[in-house]
Amino acid sequence: MRTHLIIFLIGWMLFGCASIDKAQISTDSLWQDQLFEPLANSAAVPTPAKIFALTPAMRRALQTMPRGQHRPLVEFLQQDGQVQYDSRLTRDAAATFASSSGNCMSLVVMTAALAKANGIGYRYQLVQAPPVWDRQGGVYLINGHVNIRLQSGSDDTVFERRGSTVDFLPGNQIRGYQIISLSESQLLARYYNNLAAEALVQRRYQASYQLLKAAHQIDPQFVQLWNTLGVLYRRVGAEAQAERVYRYAIELAPTDVIRANLVNNALHNLALLLSSQNRLQEWQQVHARLELNRLANPYYYFDMGEAAYRGGDYQQALRYYRRALDLAEYRHEFHFGISRAYFRNGQLSLSERHMRQAHKLAPQNEKQRYQLKLAALRSG
Repeated sequence: MRTHLIIFLIGWMLFGCASIDKAQISTDSLWQDQLFEPLANSAAVPTPAKIFALTPAMRRALQTMPRGQHRPLVEFLQQDGQVQYDSRLTRDAAATFASSSGNCMSLVVMTAALAKANGIGYRYQLVQAPPVWDRQGGVYLINGHVNIRLQSGSDDTVFERRGSTVDFLPGNQIRGYQIISLSESQLLARYYNNLAAEALVQRRYQASYQLLKAAHQIDPQFVQLWNTLGVLYRRVGAEAQAERVYRYAIELAPTDVIRANLVNNALHNLALLLSSQNRLQEWQQVHARLELNRLANPYYYFDMGEAAYRGGDYQQALRYYRRALDLAEYRHEFHFGISRAYFRNGQLSLSERHMRQAHKLAPQNEKQRYQLKLAALRSG
């Protein structure tokens, strides 16, 4: 239910790094255009106008609402225009509206497009909540969280007193976390980084590189893109360039939750690179620090649970799956794992409960698989 992605490669990690002086690095030198062919299709890097463009169907929907009033739009989004959450898809406004599915960034972009066209005030918000984890194609995706707040008036204080927040998460799940307003440029940088991460998973490396450049051009202060760029360089075999980018990212001061995650993930990625090069002394410099960070990764416990399950130790598997759920109760595969373990232990009601939750949380392309397993559980 998060929106902007910070990524790092999966692998067994032994860790280390040496420091680098940021003052000695120009960020221009971190870009290596010669490694990537020019894009044949410029549509891979959508313009802001394309991202927020409205379709005739969207305009017809707005005609049913009074202009400048935010509550009818909120009610529409909660009913007829409701978007189903799918963490793997970052869509533009038109595609989100047409499919009624997408991730949090998709929901924010679509809502902003509708609000802007109908004269409704809005602001983008970064919520400094703990990151949400995902894993796709050998890559961890660590997602930050943004939402959008609407208002009917032009007075900024209305946002706090009478505005409405549009978010996949209920208000009680984000209450207490610091909220930071984002400009549209800052939001778009996160949007392009999302697309770059998705392109990287799909092995569309030229598109990923150009999307990261677009993110940097629109918001040079957006630091999360450096980790994505480092992973991309390593994927195309440019290890020296990847190392320079990781070291630059590591030296960025962790002034907030998101930046701290960037630093930690850059350390993980640099560690993978150093271990592949057998640079043991540098591994040891940060081993203790990163071992603690590794234990905050829910997939560490999930993978241990999977190993225990394959070995037939279902009680141990349950313990590991529970630890994974404690860190990331929103992951459908964790609920599926614990459902299997409960089934093996003969605890059928608990198995069905977690299978139902797996079905609820799964992306659209996996719901049928869980529906079939639920039916088998109930018939058995």
